[in-house]
This record gives sequence, structure tokens and C-alpha cells, in this order.
Amino acid sequence: MTRVIGTMGDKLLGLLLKEERAGACVPEHGTYCYCKNGVKWYMNCYGICKARTTAPC
Repeated sequence: MTRVIGTMGDKLLGLLLKEERAGACVPEHGTYCYCKNGVKWYMNCYGICKARTTAPC
């Protein structure tokens, strides 16, 4: 239960700060979200899907 609360806290903090600084990343960090217009999107430390690379999908 503590881990769930910590993860939710990190996600909320990420929404407020809009930065990729974090003490602890969510388990989904670095996983592929989707591809749009040739830009690959990945999860950041806060569990927010962010554009990372421009490469063929």
C-alpha cells in the first residue's frame, strides 16, 4: 500500500512540476507509450508519456 501511495504522489508531483527530475521513478519509466508523426513517446519518471526520439515507428 505504501508503494501505491508513493507512486501516486510521484505522478501528482510530476503533473505539477512538469520536469523530469525525480528521486524515484515509477516502474513504467522508459517504457514505450505510442508513436505519432514519427516521434516515439516514452514514460518519464512520473508516469507521464513524453516525446523522446524522432525515429521511424
